[in-house]
Amino acid sequence: MYQTNLANPMWIHFETFYVLQQPTYMSKYPPGQGLVLALGQILTGYPIVGVWLSMALACAATCWMLQAWLPPRWALLGGLLMILKLGLFSYWSQSFWGGAVAAIGGAILLGALRRIIKQPKMFNALLFGLGLGILANSRPYEGLVFSLLAMVYLLIWMRGKHSPPFNILLKEIILPLLGLMLVIGTMMGYYNWLITGSPLILPHQLYENIYGTVSDFLWRKPRTTIQYNHEAFRKQYYEWYFFLYNTHQGLSNYINTCVLKIQHLSSFFLSLSFGLILCVLPLLRKNFWVWFAILNLIILIAGMLQALFSLPHYAAPGTCLVYFLVLQSMRRIYFLRWQNRAVGQLMVWAVPIYCVLLIFLPVILKVDPYMYVNAAYWEAPKAYFPTWMAKREEIISKVKQDKDNYLILIQYLPGERIHNEWVYNEADIDNAKVIWARSMSYEKNCELMKYFSNRKVIFLELGDEPDVIKKYYTIKGCE
Repeated sequence: MYQTNLANPMWIHFETFYVLQQPTYMSKYPPGQGLVLALGQILTGYPIVGVWLSMALACAATCWMLQAWLPPRWALLGGLLMILKLGLFSYWSQSFWGGAVAAIGGAILLGALRRIIKQPKMFNALLFGLGLGILANSRPYEGLVFSLLAMVYLLIWMRGKHSPPFNILLKEIILPLLGLMLVIGTMMGYYNWLITGSPLILPHQLYENIYGTVSDFLWRKPRTTIQYNHEAFRKQYYEWYFFLYNTHQGLSNYINTCVLKIQHLSSFFLSLSFGLILCVLPLLRKNFWVWFAILNLIILIAGMLQALFSLPHYAAPGTCLVYFLVLQSMRRIYFLRWQNRAVGQLMVWAVPIYCVLLIFLPVILKVDPYMYVNAAYWEAPKAYFPTWMAKREEIISKVKQDKDNYLILIQYLPGERIHNEWVYNEADIDNAKVIWARSMSYEKNCELMKYFSNRKVIFLELGDEPDVIKKYYTIKGCE
C-alpha cells in the first residue's frame, strides 16, 4: 500500500503556507507539478530539471496541437515562438510555480479534438481523455472551465450529420473515453483518500477548511472565526487576503481589478509584436476555429475573474490557443503586398527575429535576463531572487559543509513581509540535513529541541530587507 508523508509529531512548528500538516504532511496543490519536480529530482537530483523538461514538452505539445489546426510549417513556427517567448526566461521555466503542465494538458485536449473530428479513432479519444486528466491534476478549476467548450463541441459533433454511425462512436470514442476517465477519476480519488482521508475531498479543499478565511472564489463569504498558531498566518489570511478581497468589492473596484488582471495576463502572453499581429483578427472573422479559440479564451478569462487570484500560469491551459490566433494572424499578414513588394513576409519574419533579439538584449544591456523578460509582468522585477531568498540559500550552503545536522528556529519581527517565508522543509523532515521551524514559546521550543536532540540549533530573528537577518546565534539546549 502506498502512503503519503506522515504528520510529524512536532508539526505545529513546521506549519507553513500552502502545505497541509494534518492529517498528513503534503502540499495542498494537485500532483501534476509535484510529479514534474519529482522527475527532475529522481533523474538528476535537481527538481528544476523536471521543470525544464515539462517546458520543452509543453512547446512540443503546442506544436503538435497546431499541426491539427494549421499547416505544418506554421505549426513548427508556433512551437519555436513558444520556446523563444516562454521556454527560456519566463517564470514557467525558471521557477517551481508551474504553467507548463497545464499548457501540455490544454494542447493535448484541443489537438485531440481536431483529430477526432478528422479521424474518429480510439487513440485520439484516449488523447482527449489524457488532456482532461492532465488539466484535472494541474489546474482543476481553470482546466474545467477551459475544457467545457471542447466537450460541448464534441457532443454536438457526435450528434451531428457529419459524425460516424453510433456503433463506431461507441466503440472508438465514447467507451474508451469513459473508461480512461474512470481510471483517472479512481486514481485521483485514491490520491485524495491517502492525503485527506476521503476520496471526495481534495487536499486544496482541506487546507482551505483549516486555514482559509477568504475563499479562492469571490462568491463565497469570508470566515472570521479561525484561530492560528502563528502570527504570520493571521497576517496572511486576515490582513493580506482581506485586503485582496476588498479590492473586488463594489462594481467599480471589481471592474478596475479585472482590468488590471487582464493587463497582467496580456503583458505575459503577448509581446509588442504579438499584440500588433493580432490586430488583423477582424479579417479572419469567417474562420470558425478562430471564433472557437476566441470564445474559449473568453470563457477561460471570465472564469478566472471569478477567483481571488489570476496569475499567468492559471491561464496556462489556453496557451495553445493564444499561439493559434497569433499564427493565424501571421498567415493572413504573410500575403500582404504593398507596391508589388512582399511586405507581409518581412513583417512575419520580423516576429521571430524580435523574439531572438529579446534573448540577447539583456546581455547587451548587462541586466539579468530573467528580470528583464519578466519586467512586463512583475511589478518589482528585482524581487525575482530577493535578498532574503539569497540569505536563506547562503545559510543552507554553509551548514551543509558541516558534518552535523541542523535545526534552525525562525522568529519573525513585525516588519517582516509575510511572503518572505523561510519555513519550508523537505518531505522527510526528521532525516533532513537542515530543518526549518517556527520559534514559539520557551516550553514548546524546548520540547522541539529535545525531540531533535542530536542536532545543532540556530536561532534566527528576521526583519525586512535589506538587512534580513537581525540576530543569528546558536543555542546549546534547554535547561
